[in-house]
Amino acid sequence: MRSPSVYLGTCRRLGPGAGTSISSIRAVATGLPFAVAVGLLVSCGGGPSADRPRPDDHQLIEGPTTQGGFQAILGTDDLSPGRHRLGFVLVSSRGVVSEPVVRVTLYAGGPGAEREVGGPLDAAYQPWPVGSRGLYTTFVEFQAPGTHRLSIEAPAEDGGVEIVELTFDVAEDTSAPAVGEKAVRSVTKTAADAASPTELTTGSLYNPDLYRVTLADAIDDDRPVVVVFASPAFCINAVCGPQVEVLSELQKAYGERASFVHVDLYDNPHEIQGNLDQAVISQAVWDWNLPSNEWTFVIDGEGRVSSRFEAFATFSEIERELTKLF
Repeated sequence: MRSPSVYLGTCRRLGPGAGTSISSIRAVATGLPFAVAVGLLVSCGGGPSADRPRPDDHQLIEGPTTQGGFQAILGTDDLSPGRHRLGFVLVSSRGVVSEPVVRVTLYAGGPGAEREVGGPLDAAYQPWPVGSRGLYTTFVEFQAPGTHRLSIEAPAEDGGVEIVELTFDVAEDTSAPAVGEKAVRSVTKTAADAASPTELTTGSLYNPDLYRVTLADAIDDDRPVVVVFASPAFCINAVCGPQVEVLSELQKAYGERASFVHVDLYDNPHEIQGNLDQAVISQAVWDWNLPSNEWTFVIDGEGRVSSRFEAFATFSEIERELTKLF
């Protein structure tokens, strides 16, 4: 059972573990080395505090590099018991691996008590719309909190496979709202509140229909809602802008049947001017207790979260979940 709701300000421990700075995603795109750090994330609803990290300073979990030069980086670490979309980037000494499908097996428990709990499963490659990068995703059912290990069969140069491992923790609760929970009715900015689009988004492509109503009003409209939390121009990775573009494409395709809302990660995009030291995290991001900087949620007509996507989600992934609600 979940602990008291985040909307009441309950703290949630996300769990310890070795990780890398969010700059790891940038490193994947640029080929730079990964910086290793160790962190304990604690998340509390309401707003910033000394013990609550900013979502744009989130740490990613990386696995060890194999003898063959393969490494996996977890892209979705806000996990709890239940069904979750699990995503990871797979890199090698030759660059990002982009095979259409890789096989994965999930194990639970620490040394001496480990057991197989899922798999073998197919993880499908979801290409990002920029460059030649992408995320492997699969859906897994976590049975209990604790240490888990993902064993990934990477394609070796000799035609065989090399086993790449990724160890991470599953918490008792997620930080961001989970599937089935009531969506947070945040009063977000609309076009009517802003003197120009630069006060609403850091992106250069502006679709006014994404800022027509507040998120709270969209949830109260009794239609499904798709909301994206991301900063297109000042995101740490390369795909926050494309994520908002995906939202805009969905709005154009299904705008009569659902509501679509973009919430910039930053409350003052017009004041940042490339200097994130001046950036203020949007209140809705704190309301939703988001532990990282790019999220998409699909909300049903009763105002409950029906699906959630941490990190980049493709048009087809979101469309598949949205059309289940029609």
